[in-house]
Amino acid sequence: MKSYKKQFPILKTITYFDSAALVQKPLSVIKAGAEFYTKFAINNHSKNSKLGLIIEEKIATVRKKIAKLIQAQSDEIIFTSGTTESINLFALMIQSQIKANDEILLSKYNHTSNLIPWFNIAKATKAKIVLSNNLEKDINKKTKIIAYSQKTNNINIIFDQAKIYNLALKNKAIVVNDATQAINSQEVNFNYFDVVAFSTNKLYGPTGLGILAIKKPLLDTLEPIKTGGGTISTIIDSQNWNYYNNVNKFEAGTLNLSAIWEFENALNLIETIGIANIKNYLKKLSFYLFDQLSQIENIQIYSKRGDSIILFNINNIPAQDISSYLGHNDIYVRSGTFCAPLISQILNQDSFVRVSLALYNDKKDVDKLVQYLKKYEGFLDFV
Repeated sequence: MKSYKKQFPILKTITYFDSAALVQKPLSVIKAGAEFYTKFAINNHSKNSKLGLIIEEKIATVRKKIAKLIQAQSDEIIFTSGTTESINLFALMIQSQIKANDEILLSKYNHTSNLIPWFNIAKATKAKIVLSNNLEKDINKKTKIIAYSQKTNNINIIFDQAKIYNLALKNKAIVVNDATQAINSQEVNFNYFDVVAFSTNKLYGPTGLGILAIKKPLLDTLEPIKTGGGTISTIIDSQNWNYYNNVNKFEAGTLNLSAIWEFENALNLIETIGIANIKNYLKKLSFYLFDQLSQIENIQIYSKRGDSIILFNINNIPAQDISSYLGHNDIYVRSGTFCAPLISQILNQDSFVRVSLALYNDKKDVDKLVQYLKKYEGFLDFV
């Protein structure tokens, strides 16, 4: 795969390994934002004009491209502000279908955004939370929700998506995929899930825009939690009104139009390169990263060779000191537990250094990282 680093302006000045938190933006996405605000900036509900029709067509086009990416239908795609809002909205909308003693099955490796909303629903409905290391084993007739991340932001767990979904179907459970980390490096197949959530910023797109995909039969059973402009077709009186009979029902207010405009260019980039090619490139670079890190004295690597997200510690040096030292040398990694609090219990460590790769990383980036990590005196001077 050819290098795409030059398409990302910020990478001229920094070496970036924190893509699991926020993925950098190519120039085409950045320019699209300026194009929207200088040429097309009107409300998406102002349809009776030339610009209004262009905006409406753009929204429909991007919705279709998102649907194609995950093998869904465009009338199953809802725009939100991000993954966090997507999961919270779905949890609140499905709450009325969850009863006392139902079980909500959650992977222990989940991000907080795919834990706390379900904790709240369980508290409100008296359902039972099951924190699982083995989803397939823990699915049973009481299971109502199965929520996990196809690819986590910490330890790479391989889930048998087809088997989990088949078990869910047999037990009439709903499967929710937090696809935030998977969306830019793996195929996300909606056939194995009832709900998929992700943020566009993880797919080389803008911040402030998220996707909530819900299978149509399930979507038709839900009522919106957020209401307002653009969701109502008619108001009869204070007790009676009618929602639109489409996804607009769930998209109250003005959409993040500049982000939608920008995101099309991010989708075009991914379509041009191909997810399979990105996956293969990251796999090869991950091998190199693991092998180079393994040469550092006193390093403890918690991830597997080939993982594009790698956690490690260096004996007797706090993870936060390592990330601060690297950051002051314009090398950006992450330290902590990455909003996945249960991994501390699983791996018996309070904190970790995380290196996460994206399509713009290369061997030169890895070499620079390892060069600085080998400079133990640098840590001492910095601390």
